[in-house]
Order: sequence, then structure tokens, then C-alpha cells
Amino acid sequence: MADFPRVTIPFEGTPARAVRVPIGADPGAALAALDLPPYRAIVVIHGGAGAMDPALVDAVTRFFALSLAPFAERHRVLIADGGTRAGTMAAMGAARRAVKGTFPLVGVAPAGAVSYPGSSLPDTDRAPLDEGHSHFVLLEADAFGVESALLVGLLRAASVPGAALIVNGGPIVREEIAAHVALNNPVIAVAGSGRAADELVDPRGALRAELPGLTVEVVPLADPPSLTAALERVLLPPADP
Repeated sequence: MADFPRVTIPFEGTPARAVRVPIGADPGAALAALDLPPYRAIVVIHGGAGAMDPALVDAVTRFFALSLAPFAERHRVLIADGGTRAGTMAAMGAARRAVKGTFPLVGVAPAGAVSYPGSSLPDTDRAPLDEGHSHFVLLEADAFGVESALLVGLLRAASVPGAALIVNGGPIVREEIAAHVALNNPVIAVAGSGRAADELVDPRGALRAELPGLTVEVVPLADPPSLTAALERVLLPPADP
């Protein structure tokens, strides 16, 4: 196992474990270094951050709290996202807290672009990490976007069934979607969450035109059970007859 530096982030309540890895680090090695509890599937969330309206963040929080968070808790699913206290990532952290979740929630972010308790870097102009996350992979970099390759790579590196979940999102998320499609990874998009996700569900949209052959599961933001059903289809093996 790779010997990455380990960090304990002293969030109020429950500390989080973190590892610092170089750009280009093997995603599987980064996961192994976190000493995660056992999991049987993985969902990698790609979504909007600071550009999301607060009302939309609240709606996504409710959506996750009624679907993805209880599903992950019930079936021991690893969730990974960008890890900061903004947009979709803050919503996922809040949903995990709302269900008193114990499933691993891993944030992947550039170390030089984020702030957290105990960091040696000043908080000014840095995005705070979300305290609802249990683990972090911090890349040795200073700008957002460099984490995309590792975040996408986690889906295969976990060696369990997995899916990419698209909620809102801007240019970086559009690139991450294309990377998943190139790898033929399952993609689920939340309709009604805006921007990249809504472009993805529009069969006549420009984003779909850039991704020929894409198969995407579409779930409405207003219908949390639809995400639970989609995750069951994609991640869970069929029951024996």
C-alpha cells in the first residue's frame, strides 16, 4: 500500500480522516490508504458548488436525505464527491447527518484550495471542507479541477458496482461526465437540478450531442424514490428467483 501522509481533521463532533496524495496518484491506492470500513458499492457525485441557489441546495439536501443517504446506510455504499461546504457536497454532508449515517462519505479536493481545522494555510480565499464527510483525499495542488481524474477513477478503483450521479454542475462537471462516458460507466442524472444535469437529460441538447451513445438514467429532483429505484437497478445484484 502506498505510504501517503495521513491527517486527522478535528471537526467539532466527529473528526475526519484524510490522506494527502500527489497529482496522478492511483485512485485505488488512495482509497486503500483511508482504511475505509467495508462497502459493497460506490456512488461518485459530480455537482454544482457555490453557483447553486440556496433554495436549490435545500431541495437537493431533502432529495438526498430521502433517497441516497438512507440507501447508502442500508446497503453500505461508499459515496464520494468534491468534499467542500458548498452546493451539492454540502447537501450530501447534511443528508448524511440527517439520517445519522455511518456510511463512508469521501471528499476529494486540492489541498491548497481548501481550508479545515488544523490546517497550516490561511482560510482566506479557500473553500472550507464539509464537516459532514467522514474521509478526505487531498491532492497536492492549488486549483479546483485537478481532482477530477481521481474522482472519476474511484468508480473503477473501488472494484465494486458503481455509478456516477450528476446533480447540477458547471464546466468541470461536464468534463467529468465525458470522462465517465468514455469509460462506459453508469450515469444517473437528476432532472430539475439545473445546468449540466438538465443539459444531460435533454436528448436534443448540446451536451448530449457531444456524447453519442450515452445511456443515462434520469431521476426527477421532485421524486426521491426514483433515485432509490435507479440505484437498486444499477448497484444491487438481482435477487435469486
